[in-house]
Amino acid sequence: ILRMAEQQASHRQHQESSVIRASIAAQRAGIACAFIIAMTAIIGGIWLTSIGMSAVGLTSIIAALAALVGVFIYGKSGQKKELKKKSEAISSL
Repeated sequence: ILRMAEQQASHRQHQESSVIRASIAAQRAGIACAFIIAMTAIIGGIWLTSIGMSAVGLTSIIAALAALVGVFIYGKSGQKKELKKKSEAISSL
């Protein structure tokens, strides 16, 4: 029975480790994709500005930066909510 419990614990730890590694990889891929998209929009805006379409280029740059700031603020507020929820759960024990 003890050996079965040890095997089960080892299996669970391996599964949790796999989930954590996959989550980290997904987060890194998301950050890389966001960077590529943002830089494409900003470089595109700079290029549009350089060929004489200053209003469109500036709009592209501002929209890309606003989207990045919005995602950052939304992510931080989500982290604060999650932290508050966890602290309330711990304090209720």
